[in-house]
Amino acid sequence: MKVLFNNLARQWDVIKDEVKPRLDLLFEQSNFIGGAPVDQFEENFAKYIGTKYGIGTSNGTDALKISLEALNVESPCGVIIPANTFVATVLAITYLCKLKADIQLIDCDEYFQIDTKLLEKCLKENRNKWKSCVIIPVHLFGHPADIRRIVELASEYDCKILEDSSQAHGALVDGKKVGSFGDISAFSLYPGKNLGAAGDAGIITTDNEELYQKCKSLRNYGSSKKYFYDFKGYNHRLDTIQAIIVDEKLKHLDKWNNMRIEVAKKISDLMKDIDQVITPKLAPYAEKNVFHIYAICIKNRDELQKYLNENGIQTVIHYPIPIQKTKPFSYLDHFNNENTIRFADEMLSLPIHPYLEDKEIEYITTTINNFFK
Repeated sequence: MKVLFNNLARQWDVIKDEVKPRLDLLFEQSNFIGGAPVDQFEENFAKYIGTKYGIGTSNGTDALKISLEALNVESPCGVIIPANTFVATVLAITYLCKLKADIQLIDCDEYFQIDTKLLEKCLKENRNKWKSCVIIPVHLFGHPADIRRIVELASEYDCKILEDSSQAHGALVDGKKVGSFGDISAFSLYPGKNLGAAGDAGIITTDNEELYQKCKSLRNYGSSKKYFYDFKGYNHRLDTIQAIIVDEKLKHLDKWNNMRIEVAKKISDLMKDIDQVITPKLAPYAEKNVFHIYAICIKNRDELQKYLNENGIQTVIHYPIPIQKTKPFSYLDHFNNENTIRFADEMLSLPIHPYLEDKEIEYITTTINNFFK
């Protein structure tokens, strides 16, 4: 049997009858940049997250970059991010050449999220060195960060919050969706995300009208009116064709997330007696993990991955090289970050998507059990 890590074709089967007429109309009218479909998706997504505004962008990295620039923070600025995250989070910071950013990498906890105790320690030791501070929590793998505690710390230490919600569309804390807690939030809509386009796309959410207007202008050359430029901006607009696709997928997102949760539960239940495998846990503060990634931890990760691959099961490693050990960011290697480094050696992401069938789930878990036998 061959088990795919993801199966986006099944999502297309669900939405294609609704999407095709909208795409036909788009090509007939040939309004490929902006327009009503983009406005409609921005409005629908903001409503879904629970914010006043949504700003579509070209991808999630650009959403982070625009969001950070819109905050208009003073230099030197402490920018605090998890050590355990995708490189886009830190890259977005470095793209702002005018910002003198003191990047602080904070280790993760057992839920793979930024450790708020270490975050508090970092703020106590460093906040007085900076004119401003931005905390960028990443809701990693679909599990929320401890955002309530982060909001408390941001208030206490006068920090802005830019949520990186790129892996957690629909995740909940106290009945409220991530992406609605901070000053501003960035989402990736990369194809493999819980809400994914048919190419690169992203979106920003906020309740702040000033940030909303600034982000809209920044994504469009720094212009709020054609040929009138308020500042240097970018060409980071959301393609209309992508807006149509993700707008239709948005209607099914909660159902797909719940299907992911059920798949994850089945996998965990079938592996509960394998002592060598640590399965994902839900933190006490979190209400809903939407399982963008189902990551297990094991000591002999590489051997298991090879065995699963030989048996037709696709897996992925998130992330084999911590940010501080990559060439561009090796200057950050004085940070300890024990959990992040350990997870880089032990973490393995199993197939997870809404349409993973019971026979595939049983095959995955049986194969893992056979490996340890």
